[in-house]
Amino acid sequence: MCLSDNADIPSPCYKSEMPKTIEQWLLFKYIGGEFTPLSKPFKTREQAEKARLKYPERQRKTIGLGVIRLPKDE
Repeated sequence: MCLSDNADIPSPCYKSEMPKTIEQWLLFKYIGGEFTPLSKPFKTREQAEKARLKYPERQRKTIGLGVIRLPKDE
């Protein structure tokens, strides 16, 4: 159990404040050991996978899908 502001009273962890995040997906490749983005960020993984399918199969094997987690501005 997590502890609330009052240390004597335990409270469930799921009620604690979690930071809101935005996930953005992109295509990337390692060139010379350097992370190189190949696309603009996509809102969903499915969109990124669809964009990856546009590359020839031989080149597609070297392209990865990455996720960027950014704090959500409220």
